[in-house]
Amino acid sequence: MIVENLANFGVLADTVEVILAVLLMVGGIFLTFKVQQWADRAAETPAAANTALGGAAERYEPHGMRR
Repeated sequence: MIVENLANFGVLADTVEVILAVLLMVGGIFLTFKVQQWADRAAETPAAANTALGGAAERYEPHGMRR
């Protein structure tokens, strides 16, 4: 929705602006959440240098916290 001039809403212009801002913020959070879920599913097992102490197989828990 492109709004070139909020004056068309009269005294509700501020309210409309705040509602649009909140909706865009919530939409951005939801989009970020869905992208992170996709990234977690598509992720590879990290290299040994990235897992705790020594990279033993038991120390890596795939999809542990976000499911």
